[in-house]
Amino acid sequence: MKKTTIKACMLIAAGLLTLGMNAQNKTKTATIKKPGEPKEFVKCATVEYEALLHKNNSNRATTDRFENWIASKIEARRTQRTAQNVNDVVTIPVVVHVIHNGDAIGVNENISEGQIQSQITVLNQDYSREAGTRGFNDNPVGASMDIAFCMAQRDPYGLASNGIVRHNIGSDRPWDMEELELVKAQTQWDPEKYLNIWVVNQIVISGIYELAGYAQFPTDSSLDGLDEGTGTAAETDGVALGYLYFGSEEIYPAGSYSENRNLGRAASHEIGHFFGLRHIWGDEDNCTADDYCADTPIARTANSGCPDAGFDSCTARPGTDMFQNYMDYTDDACQNIFTANQKERMQAVLANSPRRLSLITSNGCVPGETFDNDGSLNLQGLTSTCSNTISPAIELTNTGNNTLTSAIIDYAADNDAIATYNWTGSLASGETTSIAVPQLTFTPGTHTFTASITSVNGTDDQAPSNNTKTQNFTILPSFNTSEIVFTIRTDEYAEETIWYITNSAGDFVASNINFEDPQNSEPYENETTYTQSIDVENNECYTFTILDLEADGICCEYGNGYYNIKTADDVLITSGGAYADQESFTFSVNTILGTGNKNAVKSGIKLYPNPSHNVINIAVPQATTLPDAYTVYNNLGQIVSTGKVNSNNQELNISGYANGVYFIKLSGSGTTQTLQFIKY
Repeated sequence: MKKTTIKACMLIAAGLLTLGMNAQNKTKTATIKKPGEPKEFVKCATVEYEALLHKNNSNRATTDRFENWIASKIEARRTQRTAQNVNDVVTIPVVVHVIHNGDAIGVNENISEGQIQSQITVLNQDYSREAGTRGFNDNPVGASMDIAFCMAQRDPYGLASNGIVRHNIGSDRPWDMEELELVKAQTQWDPEKYLNIWVVNQIVISGIYELAGYAQFPTDSSLDGLDEGTGTAAETDGVALGYLYFGSEEIYPAGSYSENRNLGRAASHEIGHFFGLRHIWGDEDNCTADDYCADTPIARTANSGCPDAGFDSCTARPGTDMFQNYMDYTDDACQNIFTANQKERMQAVLANSPRRLSLITSNGCVPGETFDNDGSLNLQGLTSTCSNTISPAIELTNTGNNTLTSAIIDYAADNDAIATYNWTGSLASGETTSIAVPQLTFTPGTHTFTASITSVNGTDDQAPSNNTKTQNFTILPSFNTSEIVFTIRTDEYAEETIWYITNSAGDFVASNINFEDPQNSEPYENETTYTQSIDVENNECYTFTILDLEADGICCEYGNGYYNIKTADDVLITSGGAYADQESFTFSVNTILGTGNKNAVKSGIKLYPNPSHNVINIAVPQATTLPDAYTVYNNLGQIVSTGKVNSNNQELNISGYANGVYFIKLSGSGTTQTLQFIKY
């Protein structure tokens, strides 16, 4: 019998439905959320995020392995402790990345410095059990964590900073967790020296389930000789929070807050995860799961609101629910406890875990240098997109003492020629301006954009270390079709499979759920093949998602299930079946060539025959200058072949290509053109 995982149930609840399950007969009941209904709320998704990290990096420590490791470290610290030992307070440098859409400071998600500072105050009260504040308690097992927090006083280049970085991404839409991971990787400060906190408009799972936040759990210091401390986990290490759950309304009333989550305890909770604490109910809906802290009584599940004193969800186990603990889901006003055993975990993590131990010795709280003439750059508007055109924005910040009146900035995409922008204006110290460069066009795949300051105020920049920014971004694959065909072969447990396709607005275009009458949705038959044609719109972006309620996909342990999506011309868009709890794929329809003739561009160059099986001809009109060279890309942006254009009717042998959509990029005379063809 297949085992239900926490993440599978959570993701289903997040995306489409809440699930009740009878483990013996595998029958399920569900409450379906229709598109457009208000988003449900959950305080934390650190458990689900940890599962995502495992999915992306199989070397990451499992729960059991981490707990075995941390237990040995805690025991070693207990053995070394004497009655005279007193823990030194360690100070953690914090950088807050405010992700906004251009609102003025203090408006909506572009929260004010006062709201940010109020959150740091709350953290210092909660983690020190400060008397006379909401962070104090007289519980016998309550303890100070001996951890303090400061806003970073220097940036990674050693220059003066206030610890707040504002990133104008140009969008106020909710952030899906996986999308937010890309932004985190592009904006993060060195995670060995700073606790990175990202504050965004809203965090959601599958567009329906709203999160207060999530954190990256620490890892152990040695994974059987494998180094997990590098790679994607390091690039996204930190805490993410919705702006309504960040800061304290009591300390800074002028901010924006959510009702009952308005006292800064979401950050206290998530940073608890960051330092190794687990939810007090052990993340299972029973009275046997554990958070590995003996002084937090067993609880059946997460508590909400503010329960009455003495509430006990597991009467057969010692103690009553510690719903006052920061690692529960209760309202902010109820919470004021970290315990002595939780402190042991945090201290063991700080003493041993990669990217936690190094925070103790960071100089991030030491004031940085300042210079008279110094500018710095950030890049905005460069994320994964269905459009083949992007409009990069270069943010120029005056990090020097003198007012900036001019700056020369070079920029380039991929290996194209360097362009120069001459900025003039008046930018006071600490101010930022956005520079829009001309729109750029790309083929699908991963690309790079680089910008660099060459001079400011007519002289050399005195701090060149922050002059250059490079950022990768992805143009998603595009297909020329008015219809897609979805085919699925179910496994032996067809009722476990849910799939849906959404457009760029998040509306459901197709699904195997009947949203008009969800409780009467007809389940698939086991080991049966189904095919469905779906109309799609031109210049639109679509995301296909498939979920398995038991987190074991549709292939191959319980049958040889599969799925695929093809165009009306039988060109493969995506396929699969061997996944765990879910799999997603985003693509666009005809965004590269628009609604016109897919073979024609302004120069009159055409591809024929198209589609083709063996040979494609590049036809260049006699009056048009021949391109110098061509590069062929598949729909993942990978280079398939390159060559010179030697005639007005250049022949290209494609007989060895796999069937699918391809793009030819023609370059020459300082210009580039991209055309699309189909190999069948």
